[in-house]
Amino acid sequence: MVGDTANLTRELGLRLLRKLREIRQFEERIIPLYPTDVMVTPVHLHIGQEAVPVGVCDHLRPKDLLFFGHRTHGPALAKGLDMNRLMAELFGRTTGCANSFGGSMHLVDPDNGMLGSSALVGGGIALGVGAALAAKLEKRDQFCVSWFGDGAVDSGAFWESLNFAALKAVPVMFVCEDNGLSNVMEKKDHMFADITEVAGHFMEVWRADGTDVHSVWSAAGQALRHIRESGKPAFLWCRTKRWMKHQGVETDDLECNPVDREKDCPIKKLEKAMKARNLASDKELDEITQGIEAQLNAALEFAKKSPFPTEDLLMTEV
Repeated sequence: MVGDTANLTRELGLRLLRKLREIRQFEERIIPLYPTDVMVTPVHLHIGQEAVPVGVCDHLRPKDLLFFGHRTHGPALAKGLDMNRLMAELFGRTTGCANSFGGSMHLVDPDNGMLGSSALVGGGIALGVGAALAAKLEKRDQFCVSWFGDGAVDSGAFWESLNFAALKAVPVMFVCEDNGLSNVMEKKDHMFADITEVAGHFMEVWRADGTDVHSVWSAAGQALRHIRESGKPAFLWCRTKRWMKHQGVETDDLECNPVDREKDCPIKKLEKAMKARNLASDKELDEITQGIEAQLNAALEFAKKSPFPTEDLLMTEV
C-alpha cells in the first residue's frame, strides 16, 4: 500500500489541505440545514472519506472526465465544482449546477469534466469506460476516472467494464472507494472479499490508505502515469472509513464500522505530518479554516437569494 510523506512539500500539503477542509466544512454546514425545509434533496455525506477524492482529483485537469455515484459532494468539489453552484443545487435553485433538476445525487459540471453522477450503484462505471474509449478513438489528450464504492463490485457492469477496458486498452482509471459498507451488507456476503486480487487479473492495481490523502495522491499519481505511458487502464483501491450514515446527517456508530475520529481523520493526519516537518504553522492552518468559512457564508447567501424554478422550465432538457 502506497504511503510515504517524505516527498510532501509545503505547496502540495497546503493545496491538499484546502480541498480536504473545503469538503469537510461544506458537509458540516449541511448537517444543521438538512432537517429544515430549505434543503430539498437527500444527501450522502463524504465526511471521513475526503482523502480519496482530494488525492485523486489533484492530478486531474479540467478536461479529464469524471463519472461517479451517489456520494457526490466530495468528488465534485475536489474536481472543481463551484461551491455556490453546489449549494444552490441542494437548495433546489435555478443557479445550481444542474439548474435545480439534479439535487445532490445528479451533479453535472461539463466545464470541469463532470458529465454527470448517477444515483444507481455502479451506474457510472460503464459510462466512464465509454467516454475514455471515445477519447482514445478520437485521439484526444484526455482520460477518464470511473468512481464507485465497494458495493458496486457485485454488479455485472463492473466486471464487464473491467474486461472491456483491458481488452480494448482504454485510458480509464477505476477508483474503488471501499468504506467496507455496501449499505448494510457485510464483507463476507460479497461475491469477492478481496477486490484487488480479482481486479489484478485485468489490469495493474494500486492500493492506498483512504484515510491518508498523501497515500492516495501518491498511488493515484502512479496509476495515472501508467495510463499515460502505456495507454492501458489502471485500478486504484482505497480503504477508507464512512463516518456518517448511508444517507442523511446522523453519525454511523456501528460495531461493524468502528471509527477513531483522531486516528482515521484525513485532515488531522495531514496537519500532523505538515507540522512535524515544519511545513505550516497553526496560524496558517486556522486561516485556511476561516477562509473556507467565509466562502460557505457567501455560498449560503447565494443559494438563499437564487430563484426557484418556474413552471415554464418543466419541459426543458427533455
